Amino acid sequence: LAETLRRMLSAQVADVISATNATLRAHAPQDAAAVRSLPPLVQFTPPMRKQATALKRFLFAALYRHPQVAHTTSQARDVVRTLFAAYADAPQQLPEEHRLAHEQIGLRAVADYIAGMTDRFASREYTRLTARPAFEAR
Repeated sequence: LAETLRRMLSAQVADVISATNATLRAHAPQDAAAVRSLPPLVQFTPPMRKQATALKRFLFAALYRHPQVAHTTSQARDVVRTLFAAYADAPQQLPEEHRLAHEQIGLRAVADYIAGMTDRFASREYTRLTARPAFEAR
């Protein structure tokens, strides 16, 4: 799977570079104003665009909208909402650096702190603050 993904991405990158070079040669813009007046310069070739569209459709149907993924995503949203509410209600739970930032910029500091968390750390914090597991098996 990893090798297949690597090859697919490499093919897409090579295609977009090649197509963009060809478009730049064809239009030869001289300045930023000329670039703005042209159609998009960075793009796939039509065959690669067709393949990329088919891949996106497949990934949305088979992966992104898969029931298990949707369930996990829902649980992750709950973790983030719960962490935000817990830290907003009790900023003393934040590490000192973020507590000081909270005093200066308010809830933005809470959002920034959560945004910087790894999934594992967010899960541990959720459990520490709520005494419940962050993710339950379905």
